[in-house]
Amino acid sequence: MKALNIYDYAVVAVYMVMMVGIGLYFLRYIQGSSDYFRAANKLNWWIAGLSAYMSSFSAYMFTGGAGVIYQEGLTGTFLLSLTGVAILLAWLIFAKLWRRSRVTTILEFLDERFTRSAHQVASWTYIPFNVLYCATALYSLAIFIVSALGINIFSVIWVCGLVIVIYTLLGGLWAVCVTDVVQFLVLLPVCLVLIPLSIMQIDSFEGFAQAMPAGYFHVPSQQHPWLWLLALFVILVHGQNTNPLVQRYFSVRDEKEARRVALMCALLFIASLAIWTVPPMVVRYLYPDIGSVINLPNPQEGAFVVMALHVLPHGLIGLMIAAIFAATMSAIDSQYNAIAGVFTKDIVQKLYPRELSEKALLRVGQLSTLVLGMIVIWLSLTMAKSGAGSFRTMMKLSSLTGTPIATPLLLGFIYRRAPAQSFMFSFATGGGLALIFFFFPPAAQALEGLGPALEFTITTFALFISGAAAFFLAEFFVKPTARQQEKIAAFFRKLDTPVDVAAEISASDIDHAPLARFVGWMSVILGAVILPFALVPSPLLDRMTNLAVGLSLAGFGIAMVYFGKKRV
Repeated sequence: MKALNIYDYAVVAVYMVMMVGIGLYFLRYIQGSSDYFRAANKLNWWIAGLSAYMSSFSAYMFTGGAGVIYQEGLTGTFLLSLTGVAILLAWLIFAKLWRRSRVTTILEFLDERFTRSAHQVASWTYIPFNVLYCATALYSLAIFIVSALGINIFSVIWVCGLVIVIYTLLGGLWAVCVTDVVQFLVLLPVCLVLIPLSIMQIDSFEGFAQAMPAGYFHVPSQQHPWLWLLALFVILVHGQNTNPLVQRYFSVRDEKEARRVALMCALLFIASLAIWTVPPMVVRYLYPDIGSVINLPNPQEGAFVVMALHVLPHGLIGLMIAAIFAATMSAIDSQYNAIAGVFTKDIVQKLYPRELSEKALLRVGQLSTLVLGMIVIWLSLTMAKSGAGSFRTMMKLSSLTGTPIATPLLLGFIYRRAPAQSFMFSFATGGGLALIFFFFPPAAQALEGLGPALEFTITTFALFISGAAAFFLAEFFVKPTARQQEKIAAFFRKLDTPVDVAAEISASDIDHAPLARFVGWMSVILGAVILPFALVPSPLLDRMTNLAVGLSLAGFGIAMVYFGKKRV
């Protein structure tokens, strides 16, 4: 396998500079909190769709996901495909409802649908555990980069953490989404090239099939039975319809565009399964004992990078590392903007005694983004110093907190008879059970004794079923007042009312931003960075690969610049 050289590091450096430059570019268009947190409802649906796709996964696809495919074959592919199916539910149900709710943050509608106390409890709970998610995502990326490539872990955390903070702070949701599009342009060509280059390593497909273990091409596997896969699907339905991805639904012009965003994201995810499947499978064929070629605690998680270092030329290796950075950065920057929005709109604006202007709310959002970024970097550095034990503990605690909020949040959209108190009934039941699972030693020990698969299955179904049951049963224990009934009825009247773009969206400077052309120029720059590597002395296949990818990026960029419209 190849090792990174100065050319690869140069590509990563250019990529990081581009991310900061995008934040600076969109700073001029941010005039208030609406621009900062929901792009003033003017986000192009194709930009939102690509951004949703990039924010729907993290470096896990290159690491843990690739590791499952390396070990279990098509079961791993099926496991990853469930994310796309979960997003399809947004196309069918939730994307339209999110847009018609006319919110600025993920939790804002809880005050209208339920109660002020439910809104505040959810907001104060949402922030710390999603900060924890960002820290663990950044730390897991750093661990992988360090183990696979030998880069200093503290350097990875500082550089990646600061870059995300800077462009998210400067450009808000506009910068988050456009950087996601550029990250897609980084990810797609290198991963597409990796598929044929991987297949070329196979001597014969018959030998490839015979070399794989029994059951490698069957679904499900012994480690991940159907019930476990169903439990995972429940988690994904909750996560993909309540996480920062949904910002893209309520930041476009109307509900039709919101559904396009969801459909584009789901189809992209399903279409890209070959990208995640082929390289790890070929690595399983080439290196049945992958631990002998890469130094990782779980060496199968390095399958994707092993293949990249095996077949990609220098320059594209750097682009591959940038793609791995991009996957995690897309997930984290979306969280930063969403968390800052919850703090600004759902806590500060609701609790501050005086009415704040849009400009003041913008400054609160920017300051909270900066503080949030510094906290995440500090937590990640702390994890790096203390070791993986605290990381696993925090990840487990974080996994137990998503369902208690997500279950009543989604049910509140679709079950109209539930009283205002149903959210707190559900959250208290699911959250209380999660605390017992985690902090009550006999329960925790009993679950751990069942093994990881059964523990995950039981806890997932227990939290979901208990939370949903409490939500539905609330109407038998609580009689809503006339005022509460009218408040809920008003909320659902809003969900039944289509968005009137002409009346609800006002003109702003972003209307004149040449977004397609801007994305095109970013693609041209990426192509210009890769093309010179075709001249560097190396094997002919490496030079031709660099030439093909460089020309593809530059050609696509030129087409975007030429055909791009000046208006949003």
